[in-house]
Amino acid sequence: MIPVTIAIPSKSQSGYVLTVISRMFVVSVCLGGYASAESVSPNFAFGLGYGLLNEQSLMNIDFKINIPINDSLSTQVLLNSNYHITGSTTSTFAQSELSSNWFLNNDHGRLGAGLGISELEYMDARVEKQSDVILQIIGEAFVGNVSLTTNYVSTQMTLSNITSSRIGVGYYFTDNLRSSIYREKYNGDSVGWRLETAFQPAIYHKMGSLNVIFRTSREYDYAGIMAEYYFDYAVSLKQREREFH
Repeated sequence: MIPVTIAIPSKSQSGYVLTVISRMFVVSVCLGGYASAESVSPNFAFGLGYGLLNEQSLMNIDFKINIPINDSLSTQVLLNSNYHITGSTTSTFAQSELSSNWFLNNDHGRLGAGLGISELEYMDARVEKQSDVILQIIGEAFVGNVSLTTNYVSTQMTLSNITSSRIGVGYYFTDNLRSSIYREKYNGDSVGWRLETAFQPAIYHKMGSLNVIFRTSREYDYAGIMAEYYFDYAVSLKQREREFH
């Protein structure tokens, strides 16, 4: 079983964070409506993933809304869910994360920050659900076919494909094929490497992509795939990365 270390805020603190996030979500939606009126289209993405975490099943379900507000400001609402299935009710759990992120961006990169909440719930009903406040800081730079990424997440428990703390580099062999390598921190003090290859096939009109992911560390290894579908318009994977997080 994976060791779990999560700080548990008080109910009033969790309620306050949820109130802040809900207000940020409303602001994001309102700004999204304004942006749409100004001919800037929001981007909706849905992701479904499956892999083996130390030979145990890990499923991912992700949904995010990217909303460009103008040429230099954008916002994002992210819902990420992970299901660690071990065959035992005492160690099988679900982890969900809800966050609102904001970005300053230009043609060369972006800098962002966000606030959210993570909840961990075991299948065993006798175990109390746990919560943790998430602070996220994101930085990305684009140089030709190279993308540089750094991402800090304050929570101690990160099994998701999106919100683990990392620093790394990606390279585009074509506009629709990218390979990346990251140095990551997740699940407390566990540190390891992540190798990822993303491909967006033309057969689906550039509305979907497939990611193959390998992670290795001293505490656990992971191998899996992540399929994403985009509810917007056909653009290359390279252009999509530069327009949306």
